[in-house]
Amino acid sequence: MNLRKKLPLILLIVACVSLVGAILLFALAVPRADATYKRVMEVIIASLMIVLSVLIFYYLWVIRDAEPNFFLFDRAKKRNIPLESLTFAIVNDKMNFYLTMVCDSPEQLWQEDILERERVLGYRRVYRPLLAYKMLYDLADKKIASYWELLLNAKEETVLSICSALMQAGEQEMAKAFRFLMANYREKPEKIKDFVEGNSRYIRGKMIGYVKKNIELFY
Repeated sequence: MNLRKKLPLILLIVACVSLVGAILLFALAVPRADATYKRVMEVIIASLMIVLSVLIFYYLWVIRDAEPNFFLFDRAKKRNIPLESLTFAIVNDKMNFYLTMVCDSPEQLWQEDILERERVLGYRRVYRPLLAYKMLYDLADKKIASYWELLLNAKEETVLSICSALMQAGEQEMAKAFRFLMANYREKPEKIKDFVEGNSRYIRGKMIGYVKKNIELFY
């Protein structure tokens, strides 16, 4: 049941509770009501007010859950999945979609330094480390020769942007090692390939960990 179906029911319940509470409040105003009657009515009203509060909080929770999170929103269910259900496969698929929004081709991604385009990086540039991780992960995962050529022919500015993005996520050592290899082994790319492919599992874990840590920034 999606939000559109839940909302009328929630509002109807809230309206009914409010109406009953109002009627009871009027009843308390009856001059002839004795003290016992008033105490009973006060308890009932207090209980109804608690129920009303719970319904309001539930309504706010439903609204919050319906606000699409880039990584958690399930289009089929029209709601966000629990954070604990997030997997690397989902993160990777979402990043594949993200890439279609920020560049037209892998060539553009590597040649035009997308990592420095503020308007596509989100709030607090939250997508920037993920984009750097994704660029490196795809090299190891897809094993496409043309991708490796893009890396080996990348401008120094692009390499520095990748290192800066990795450091934004706390990857000081990885960024340092990557910069060193790119500065010294472009003519002998086997060491660069070994480094990237050898860290593919590590990158997977860092990608999903980064998303979970910063999930509130992806709304």
